[in-house]
Amino acid sequence: MQILILYLVSLITSIVVAALLKMPLIQKSRPIRFSFETSILFPTPILALGIEAIFRNLFGDYITLAFFAGLFGALLSKYSDKIFGEP
Repeated sequence: MQILILYLVSLITSIVVAALLKMPLIQKSRPIRFSFETSILFPTPILALGIEAIFRNLFGDYITLAFFAGLFGALLSKYSDKIFGEP
Protein backbone atom coordinates (compact mmCIF):
# COMPACT_ATOMS: atom_id res chain seq x y z
CA MET A 1 0.00 0.00 0.00
CA GLN A 2 2.87 2.37 0.76
CA ILE A 3 4.40 1.80 -2.67
CA LEU A 4 1.12 2.83 -4.29
CA ILE A 5 1.16 6.08 -2.31
CA LEU A 6 4.74 6.76 -3.40
CA TYR A 7 3.82 6.14 -7.04
CA LEU A 8 0.80 8.45 -6.76
CA VAL A 9 2.89 11.22 -5.20
CA SER A 10 5.47 11.06 -7.98
CA LEU A 11 2.78 10.83 -10.66
CA ILE A 12 0.78 13.81 -9.39
CA THR A 13 3.94 15.86 -8.82
CA SER A 14 5.17 15.24 -12.34
CA ILE A 15 1.84 16.20 -13.92
CA VAL A 16 1.51 19.38 -11.84
CA VAL A 17 5.10 20.49 -12.49
CA ALA A 18 4.73 19.76 -16.22
CA ALA A 19 1.56 21.87 -16.27
CA LEU A 20 3.39 24.69 -14.46
CA LEU A 21 6.16 24.48 -17.07
CA LYS A 22 3.45 25.00 -19.73
CA MET A 23 4.01 21.74 -21.56
CA PRO A 24 1.25 20.72 -24.00
CA LEU A 25 -1.30 18.17 -22.77
CA ILE A 26 -0.76 15.87 -25.78
CA GLN A 27 1.62 15.91 -28.74
CA LYS A 28 0.54 18.14 -31.58
CA SER A 29 2.22 16.30 -34.43
CA ARG A 30 0.47 13.39 -36.10
CA PRO A 31 0.84 10.41 -35.97
CA ILE A 32 1.56 10.58 -32.25
CA ARG A 33 3.44 7.27 -32.12
CA PHE A 34 6.26 8.62 -34.33
CA SER A 35 6.55 11.95 -32.50
CA PHE A 36 9.54 12.93 -30.40
CA GLU A 37 7.62 15.82 -28.89
CA THR A 38 7.10 15.66 -25.13
CA SER A 39 3.83 16.39 -23.36
CA ILE A 40 2.16 16.17 -19.96
CA LEU A 41 0.69 12.72 -20.61
CA PHE A 42 3.70 11.13 -22.33
CA PRO A 43 6.59 10.58 -21.37
CA THR A 44 6.46 12.74 -18.22
CA PRO A 45 4.55 10.32 -15.90
CA ILE A 46 6.46 7.30 -17.19
CA LEU A 47 9.80 8.98 -16.49
CA ALA A 48 8.63 9.99 -13.00
CA LEU A 49 7.48 6.47 -12.14
CA GLY A 50 10.73 4.97 -13.37
CA ILE A 51 12.85 7.45 -11.44
CA GLU A 52 10.74 6.82 -8.32
CA ALA A 53 11.30 3.06 -8.64
CA ILE A 54 15.05 3.61 -8.95
CA PHE A 55 15.09 5.96 -5.93
CA ARG A 56 13.01 3.50 -3.89
CA ASN A 57 15.36 0.61 -4.65
CA LEU A 58 18.49 2.65 -3.96
CA PHE A 59 17.49 4.75 -0.96
CA GLY A 60 14.29 3.32 0.57
CA ASP A 61 10.64 4.27 0.90
CA TYR A 62 10.58 8.02 1.47
CA ILE A 63 7.81 10.35 0.36
CA THR A 64 10.24 13.22 -0.22
CA LEU A 65 12.17 11.10 -2.71
CA ALA A 66 8.89 10.35 -4.52
CA PHE A 67 8.26 14.10 -4.72
CA PHE A 68 11.75 14.73 -6.10
CA ALA A 69 11.32 11.88 -8.58
CA GLY A 70 8.18 13.55 -9.95
CA LEU A 71 9.95 16.89 -10.10
CA PHE A 72 13.00 15.42 -11.83
CA GLY A 73 10.81 13.45 -14.27
CA ALA A 74 8.95 16.59 -15.35
CA LEU A 75 12.15 18.61 -15.73
CA LEU A 76 13.84 15.82 -17.66
CA SER A 77 10.85 15.55 -19.98
CA LYS A 78 10.68 19.31 -20.55
CA TYR A 79 14.39 19.81 -21.26
CA SER A 80 15.26 16.46 -22.87
CA ASP A 81 15.92 18.06 -26.26
CA LYS A 82 18.43 20.45 -24.69
CA ILE A 83 20.11 17.67 -22.69
CA PHE A 84 20.26 14.97 -25.36
CA GLY A 85 20.01 17.08 -28.54
CA GLU A 86 17.40 17.18 -31.26
CA PRO A 87 16.34 13.81 -32.75
